[in-house]
Amino acid sequence: MDKIVEISKLGKAYTQGHEQLIVLDGLDFSIARGEFVSIVGHSGSGKSTFLNIIGLLDDTYSGEIKLFGSRLEDLSEAEKAVLRLKNIGFVFQFDSLLPEFTVLENIEMPARLLGGNVPGPGLELLKRFGLEAIADKFPMEISGGEKQRAAMLRALRNGPALLIADEPTGNLDRHNSGIILDDLRRAAGLGTAVLMVTHNEEAAGRADRMLRMAGGRLVLPA
Repeated sequence: MDKIVEISKLGKAYTQGHEQLIVLDGLDFSIARGEFVSIVGHSGSGKSTFLNIIGLLDDTYSGEIKLFGSRLEDLSEAEKAVLRLKNIGFVFQFDSLLPEFTVLENIEMPARLLGGNVPGPGLELLKRFGLEAIADKFPMEISGGEKQRAAMLRALRNGPALLIADEPTGNLDRHNSGIILDDLRRAAGLGTAVLMVTHNEEAAGRADRMLRMAGGRLVLPA
């Protein structure tokens, strides 16, 4: 399989007073196109720190990271910014939709940031995921589950190779959580690598592969 993320001996530590807190300790990881991988772990285990590094939001670490065939150490900050915008989509616990724009306009925002403003791909995403009925509605006019689904389509708008989902079902009931997990599975089926962190082991079990963050490393669940 075509690996789009390859990480070797990833380390991350913080200094607290006179002590050093090790968050990531020689962690190894990879994910391929079309693969859905979940990571579980308690609060403070380093899950979000791990995602921030992969998502190019944190560049203070040790070890080696290769994204989409490029070593991060070889890229400038400008190149990383373009890589993040074009190749990585983000879905968080809260949808963060802009209330003054329609659902379709929200979905189109990543394309606008790249200088494009063609509604076709956004409409196609809405149709593909069965959400075309809410295209012209504003966030205040749709349900919480629909908002989260719209946020996921926004993350997919630029056709990212990697979708990062940080507690995407954390603010939803069981029914809507199931829909979001189905959507993530569908995204993986379209060839996007999906990496999700969650406290919910039932949700994590829906992935192709589930790992646990423990002791600063990723291990198979006991």
